[in-house]
Amino acid sequence: SLYKDNQFVEALFQGLSEEGVFVAQLGETDGIHDPAVETGPFKDKAHMMESLKSVGFQSMHIYDEGHPHFEAPWNILVAFKSHKSRASWYKTSAEIEIEIHRRLHRTKSGKPPLLYFDGSTMMNYQMPTKAQETVYCRREVTPWECDV
Repeated sequence: SLYKDNQFVEALFQGLSEEGVFVAQLGETDGIHDPAVETGPFKDKAHMMESLKSVGFQSMHIYDEGHPHFEAPWNILVAFKSHKSRASWYKTSAEIEIEIHRRLHRTKSGKPPLLYFDGSTMMNYQMPTKAQETVYCRREVTPWECDV
């Protein structure tokens, strides 16, 4: 895959501003009974995340999105170049609603400009699902967060 090309991943990282954010669709979401990402059918996902981490992305988050109307929800990866840019990921619902209102133009019809996104939706994206946590903790070397 393209993300196995270290030269590409490095160029991607360097092409972003200091507070840059990279977003990628990863494919079908993990199921609670799936094996660890490194050993299962989604090992390219694990390799991609390792490549992004190795070039300097400071924080990565995966959320599930069911609105594209595929057969199942899909994982979306959000990689932050800095911890400063990640701060926006953890805004409150009210802060997000204000930001949406400030940044989006009103529609001529008067209908909301976004159908599937608001502050409360973003709050759901901030925390991993139980399936994501379970699959993450199945790694060969158990991450420290799983021992809590």
